[in-house]
Amino acid sequence: MSRFPVLRAIGSPWRFTVAACCLTAAAAHLPVTGDHLHEALYIGVLFIVLSAACVLTAGALLARDARVVYVAVMVTCAAAIGAYAWSRAAGLPQITDDVGNWAEPLGIVAVTAESAAVLASLAALGWSRASTWPRRLPAAAGAAVLLLGLGATAAAAAAPSGQAGMAGMTAAGAPHWSQVAGSGFRSDGITRTYYISADEVAWDYAPAGDNRITGKPFDEVADTYVKSGPGRIGSRYVKCLYRGYTDATFGHLQQRPPDEAYLGLLGPVIRAQVGDTIEVVFRNGCRFAASVHPHGVFYAKNSEGAPYADGTTGGDKADDAVPPGGRRTYTWEVPERAGPGPGDGSSVMWMYHSHADEIADTYAGLMGPIEITARGMARPDGSPADVDREVFALFSVMNENNSPYLQASLHRFAKPPYPRLDDEEFNESNLMHSINGYVFGNQPMITMRTGQHVRWYVMSMGTEVDLHTPHWHGNTVTVGGMRMDTVSLLPATMVVADMVPDDPGIWLFHCHVNDHISAGMLTRYQVTR
Repeated sequence: MSRFPVLRAIGSPWRFTVAACCLTAAAAHLPVTGDHLHEALYIGVLFIVLSAACVLTAGALLARDARVVYVAVMVTCAAAIGAYAWSRAAGLPQITDDVGNWAEPLGIVAVTAESAAVLASLAALGWSRASTWPRRLPAAAGAAVLLLGLGATAAAAAAPSGQAGMAGMTAAGAPHWSQVAGSGFRSDGITRTYYISADEVAWDYAPAGDNRITGKPFDEVADTYVKSGPGRIGSRYVKCLYRGYTDATFGHLQQRPPDEAYLGLLGPVIRAQVGDTIEVVFRNGCRFAASVHPHGVFYAKNSEGAPYADGTTGGDKADDAVPPGGRRTYTWEVPERAGPGPGDGSSVMWMYHSHADEIADTYAGLMGPIEITARGMARPDGSPADVDREVFALFSVMNENNSPYLQASLHRFAKPPYPRLDDEEFNESNLMHSINGYVFGNQPMITMRTGQHVRWYVMSMGTEVDLHTPHWHGNTVTVGGMRMDTVSLLPATMVVADMVPDDPGIWLFHCHVNDHISAGMLTRYQVTR
């Protein structure tokens, strides 16, 4: 006999019932363990530990049903039940797709088995040899629990997911598809307000006045695009750009720090994390109607910023096209489906642009990036905490022929005689093959250090001409788990590429399409130690 009472065998027939409940709970955890390992490693590991604990305590009870084993069963099962309830009520870190999903079949089987194990353990601890209970009843109950539990587990594993709209999906694949669908918006109470004005500016695609890629004056080919003179506009154009301000008075323009000067004509980076609400207070300083239309986030019809026959009237149309001098506040929510998906990192990229007359508006320059970080993984400003340096790059052949400011640019920067607007050579001279609004390496240097976690967000806008292949010299990136040094872009597409630079120096970053190279779609980035 053991000297320690907690290690003495009780000899309770309820041990069979408890053991059966533990084995059932372990079986119910197994089908989803692989999915949990994929979506959140720590959850998958905890499921493995929990299943192993259930199996080990079941074996220990059958070998020697000491009081300490019953206590271990109750603590383990109570913790599992608590974690299940928390995941459904509030969500666990990196796992928010289960919020509100109380009817998930395998979860019901596991919680039922764990609850029964706690009750049966209490019965075992209160059992005495003088009990009038039939000794065979608990054993029979244990056998029934095991058979019914394993049958229920098998049925639950084969049942369709309880997620609405996921008919035909098995529970084993449910975590993936639940992430794809995203859960309903669950606010974290944070509203991020951005004061953005569309301002007319004189923009210079080549402010340095020479070819910074070759280190020489512009040659004859480059002069096609950047030389001003009779009938030629050159590198400067009138544009209307999104710019950030400090408050709703729009009296104080936000100054970009030196390491963000490369952003060029892009609008302010709008950042948020899943659960936030974004509020954009917009002032239109253009001479034409404009709007702010986002990609990816959740918006009501009165915050879409796009005019078309959508069946809305009145106030729901006021956002479509804000008149010159007008103001409009756009409100966007950031649910799970606006954030990183099953194969993404800690953040994803979207964009915003004017959609009142999308073609003319974007060629005027009204475009900007949106960055959404996973819930619980953002710094106070909304950027991902696991990223040291972020770079945003727009590859676009800015067709100034389709800009609403063509005539203004022609008469301000060109000299007479002025050409016909359909002149082929004149049209070619106004195709600015740019990265963030710069050509031939005139973009301020993009900087980073070796060993930093650098996340590149690259995007494109335009026509069928805008088929771009951004290529990094000197270092490589990973996209969707694949290592590469060149990515592909189509108009209005976005790619997120992660880099840990290990090769110091000044490196070329350019579109690899031959015509785009000769027309100046090149820039540089610098890696220091």
